[in-house]
Amino acid sequence: MIVNGSINYSPSGRKRKTHRKVKKVQPAFKPLNQPKPYRRETIEYPSQPMMGVASKAQEDYKKEVSKGYTLAPAYNKGAYQVISTENIKHIGK
Repeated sequence: MIVNGSINYSPSGRKRKTHRKVKKVQPAFKPLNQPKPYRRETIEYPSQPMMGVASKAQEDYKKEVSKGYTLAPAYNKGAYQVISTENIKHIGK
């Protein structure tokens, strides 16, 4: 007799339970053999020492340049204008 159908069902039509116990094979324990990380040989260069003389020279230069200019508000805008001392008489025009 040939029966068509799935083997998951019994001849009476009930679904069969599918309990398949399969043992998983555990791999053998291997201790981790970690090599030392690669570190290249570098020469240590010291940082440039902070000297106050260089910073004073920069500040003196900025003060000298800023003496030639003044700030003025624009006529109808919110931004300020940087105007040279020769053009101060033309601010409101």
